[in-house]
Amino acid sequence: MPHRNRWRPSVITAGAGVLLAAALLAGAAHSLWREQRELASQAAQRQALLARVLEDHASRSLDATQIALAGLADVAARNVPPDVLQALLDQTQTSLGFLRGVALVDESGQVLAAADPADRGARIELTALGRWPDTGRDAVGGFVAARSLAGLGQADAVVPPGVGFIPVMRGARLPDGRTALLVALLNPDALANFQQLTLNDPQAAAALVNMDGLLLAATSGAERLPGEAVPRLLAPGAPLAGVRAGADLGRWDGPGLRDAPQLGSYRALRARPLAVLVELPQAELRRQWLLTVRDAGVPAVGLAVALLVLSGVGATALRARERAALALDDAQRQVAARERELSAIFGSVQDMLFRTDAAGRVTFINEGYVQLSGQPVEQLLGRPLHELFGGAPAVAALFDACDADSAQPRQVRAEWIAGDGQARGFEIHLVPLRHGAGALEWVGSAADVSGLILAQAELSAQLGLARSLLAGSPLPMSVLDGDNRYLDVNRAWEQFTGRRRSDVLGRRAASYLRPEEAAVHDARDAELLARGGEMSYETVWHSPDGRRRDIFVSKSTFPDTQGRPMGIVVCFMDISDFREAERATRAARDAALEASRAKSEFIANVSHELRTPLQSILGFSEIGALRARHELLLAELFSDVHRAGQRMLSLVNDLLDLSKIERGNEPLHTERLDLWPLAAEVARELSPLLAARGLQLDLAPGPGQLAVLGDPLRLQQLLRNLLANAIRFSPQGGLIELQGGHDADGQVRIAVADRGPGIPPDELESIFDAFVQSSATKNAAGGTGLGLAICRRIAEAHDGRVWAENRPGGGAVISLRLPAAPAVTPP
Repeated sequence: MPHRNRWRPSVITAGAGVLLAAALLAGAAHSLWREQRELASQAAQRQALLARVLEDHASRSLDATQIALAGLADVAARNVPPDVLQALLDQTQTSLGFLRGVALVDESGQVLAAADPADRGARIELTALGRWPDTGRDAVGGFVAARSLAGLGQADAVVPPGVGFIPVMRGARLPDGRTALLVALLNPDALANFQQLTLNDPQAAAALVNMDGLLLAATSGAERLPGEAVPRLLAPGAPLAGVRAGADLGRWDGPGLRDAPQLGSYRALRARPLAVLVELPQAELRRQWLLTVRDAGVPAVGLAVALLVLSGVGATALRARERAALALDDAQRQVAARERELSAIFGSVQDMLFRTDAAGRVTFINEGYVQLSGQPVEQLLGRPLHELFGGAPAVAALFDACDADSAQPRQVRAEWIAGDGQARGFEIHLVPLRHGAGALEWVGSAADVSGLILAQAELSAQLGLARSLLAGSPLPMSVLDGDNRYLDVNRAWEQFTGRRRSDVLGRRAASYLRPEEAAVHDARDAELLARGGEMSYETVWHSPDGRRRDIFVSKSTFPDTQGRPMGIVVCFMDISDFREAERATRAARDAALEASRAKSEFIANVSHELRTPLQSILGFSEIGALRARHELLLAELFSDVHRAGQRMLSLVNDLLDLSKIERGNEPLHTERLDLWPLAAEVARELSPLLAARGLQLDLAPGPGQLAVLGDPLRLQQLLRNLLANAIRFSPQGGLIELQGGHDADGQVRIAVADRGPGIPPDELESIFDAFVQSSATKNAAGGTGLGLAICRRIAEAHDGRVWAENRPGGGAVISLRLPAAPAVTPP
């Protein structure tokens, strides 16, 4: 064959030469294309690395500056001598060579201390450095066009373009309580010099920018000076747009710091609204690639021409074999390299990867199985695969006899006790690998699914528990999916609705209800699925037999894997009996109120009718007593008639008062007043009764005024009834205490205490009902049982309260509590 090729006719030789030349040119073109891609990739990787280095340098510079400012702020707050603070400022600027100055500025803009002597005593505008941070907080300002703080205070100072500093600020507090600002003047040139040295490429450019596109520091290649704004950095696809969207790092193609298209990388600073940009002109990449084309492409073209020339005069077979041998060596090297790569990849895979012959004997296995079994690879090669999994029959069945043409991928799940003694489950996959007619091998993997099996078992147990809870609930329950269709219902639901579970699964919820009822439930379900959580409400449901049922519905959502509402669990309860009882109770209450109103009207009408004859009885009894004053027996009879009429008139008046209060016919005329003078006046009115029974009255007004908003006539009536009640039940010669003051919550309180027989504990509330008296006193003291009822009505009309208590040692205390009137602000 070589001799035939060598002595082939010239046409065949020339054709072979042309083909070889074309292949060479195509290979050269492909190589140049790959070189262009590799050149761009290497440039992008290098720029990403440079951006990381520059970001780390800028972050460390700012971190060191902020740590120094934090220490200085702590020293400034401790009232140290000025010379000590000045020395610390000088030391800070000396140790941090990238700072132009460090200064302490008070809240008026006065520089109190500074490392630069020219800055000491200068005054600056408060907004010149940007927004001041709060006390104990740090901030980095924008670019400030000035050489120093003293230069900020000079209106006529001339600053060349690009000259300035970056203020790093920390809020501080002086010993006298004033707020102050510690500011470090970060030199942009120091950052730019480090950027230039790090880039080491005159064609590349780098810059430190803020989120508004303002340059804070830039290399000379950026063609822009610090302090300039580059709006296009904020455009969509530009680097700052990526940082604002939350990306910490990235790359871009197109204009950047410079107008020409660039290949750039950006990286955001840690915890600061700043970013570092590194870019290289795409024209430079093209120039480097053209150099590669010149160095590699031109020789390839020349070689192709040479091949064409040589093919014209005839090429030797030796040359062809040499080129074939070189190509074969290169291919073998590439195959070896790919095998090493695949071996490294297989070794890093946690799953087991293996290869077997047609009978299932292992010819290759990765380190995944070795780590689990503890056996070296040499002992595993050549053994049947099923022996590696404890002789599992299911694994052996994977290699049942089949020919190479009909072999299909297979899989099985097997359990195995690993070398560490733990039971593990594996999912084994086999794929046939054919090598020509009749030759068959298998490649596969075994994934450890022990955790998945355990999770599935736990999930199955949880689902079983959920189904048991659903089935065992005595309340009707159902489960709906996100499309409002039934997933499950329990037996109580079937019994309540009269529908079978198999008939409703997959159907929309409430589809069997009346349209108006279904609309209520559908609207609530849509709202709940939109917001999640829980919901409960009452509604009406008509059973299949037409009965109206009141039900209480409780619904809650359950989440999907992403935490969003996936469906609804519905539980409802028949409350028809409860609502029926409630309606009956409401009807009974309305009837009772109507009876009470009729009673009040009857009492009022009877009382009005009784007052006229009582006035006549009182008048004639007074006349009779006056005319019969010389006949003692007759005069005494008229006096008894007059006293009885007075008691009857008092009862009628009490009935009328109670009726008016209950019906609300007599509105209150409220005003701001002091309650204690009213109580003292009532005490003076009743002093004859006190004297007649030999009682003593102890008045204890307490501190301050007892200011309330109330009707003075009604409040006097209330206090009169309370004090008269105490006189009636006090023993002869006893003591009555009338105390005033304020409760712990500021409300006004007056208490009347006697030394009488007290009140049985079970009657402390009932004595305030109309016509009710205490069983301990009603036989001895008389009375109608209306006084305390009127007191409670008057107190409630004033948003107050009256209650009774027994005091230790005997006697009762009746207390009145009213809301205190708000304080009056003088005009």
